[in-house]
Amino acid sequence: MRWSVVRLIAKREVRDQLRDRRTLFLILGLPVLMYPLFVGVGLMFAAALKEKKFVIGVAGAEHLPQPRPDLTPAIGGPGGALDAAYAYPPFLNAQGQIEPRYSGSDNPTDPPLRVVQVPLGTDEELKARLVAREADAIIVIEPGTAAQLEAGKRPAVRVLGRDGEENSKIAGQRVTAALNRWAGEVRATRFARAGFPPDFDRPVEVRDPQSEKSPERKAADELRDQLVKVIPFLLVMWMLTGAIYPAIDMTAGEKERGTMETLLISPAERTEIVFGKFFAVATFAFGTGLWNVILMAIAVASAPLLAPSIFGGGLVSLPGLVACTLGALPLALFFAALALALGVFARSTKEGNYYMVPLFFIVLPLGYLSMTPGIELNGMNRWIPISNALMVQQRLLSVRPDAFPWEHIPIVVLVLAASVGAALYAAVYQFHRESVLFREAQTGGGKWSLFGKK
Repeated sequence: MRWSVVRLIAKREVRDQLRDRRTLFLILGLPVLMYPLFVGVGLMFAAALKEKKFVIGVAGAEHLPQPRPDLTPAIGGPGGALDAAYAYPPFLNAQGQIEPRYSGSDNPTDPPLRVVQVPLGTDEELKARLVAREADAIIVIEPGTAAQLEAGKRPAVRVLGRDGEENSKIAGQRVTAALNRWAGEVRATRFARAGFPPDFDRPVEVRDPQSEKSPERKAADELRDQLVKVIPFLLVMWMLTGAIYPAIDMTAGEKERGTMETLLISPAERTEIVFGKFFAVATFAFGTGLWNVILMAIAVASAPLLAPSIFGGGLVSLPGLVACTLGALPLALFFAALALALGVFARSTKEGNYYMVPLFFIVLPLGYLSMTPGIELNGMNRWIPISNALMVQQRLLSVRPDAFPWEHIPIVVLVLAASVGAALYAAVYQFHRESVLFREAQTGGGKWSLFGKK
């Protein structure tokens, strides 16, 4: 095989694709339009979250323990709930809102809770108020709740919500968590009244590393976990898109234009033609991924609140991002070879697009596998093509104190090299079959498959 001929064909194909405005728009122009749209939608989403509030109805608020401004909280009580007389802590403050120490959330983006008073009634009447959207969830306080607490009994507090609606479900979860925090302080108060320490029911102190983090740090950790999974996945999907359209145009498109015959009668061998087209498609696939990484970095840098926290706050490693992009090169080669093998079998560009759809159905599950919570590169999944490369990219992106799993890299490289070789062999095999290269001239008389006539 003459590499000078391969380079000549590759340059010719790249030049032809750069002249195709449709391909350039899909590969380069569409991301330029999409990322500002994503940033705009994200800002609108953040603004909407700031304005959003969950409305919580409280039916029978007068039956709860009431605030006592004449008593000051005792130092050392659980959250300030225990006072000098060991009074039960009020769930609602003097303004009729849930005490902040109960209604707070670990996620700083969670909407606040706003309490409205609703009269007690039957469950049907209260559910009618929910249907009328007077509240997202309703807390039902039965008469005598405070008196039962004083008597040492166990009253029931119920939460009602709208079935099948996400807002009501989230509001119910938030208010249930607030009630559980309040119930914990009520229990501590009851222990104190009985002469036991407030933490009597917790003989062992379990220190959760997550509970010691601030809400901002927890949100940053969540953002980091999402970024290290989403960035490689988006990179792979864009590279697949960047490989498909040039491959179809270089194979089925040339059949339609009648230029395939001219190329086949040239002094170039079939294998040289395949390798030339292969490197051209791989160039566009990898270039599309690189272009999108640059656009993602620009989009993040344009958001002053995100740039310091992602790149300067240690969430994503910048050298890891570069290594992640370079590590995507084998996948670009794999997609290029697969797209060529499928594209040359098509009679037309329309049929070629149909043949490329299964690629997405293969890549998507393998990509989702790498995004499974808790999954990491190990002795088993390192043999799964595409997924193993994505997990390596995730590990490159993450900022972690443990050692990089170098022991799995040789197997990953071997699997990817074998996948590229097999796909490239299939493409070369297709180009050596006259029945495939000139399929548009065939009329009836047999069924066709990708690797032979039936």
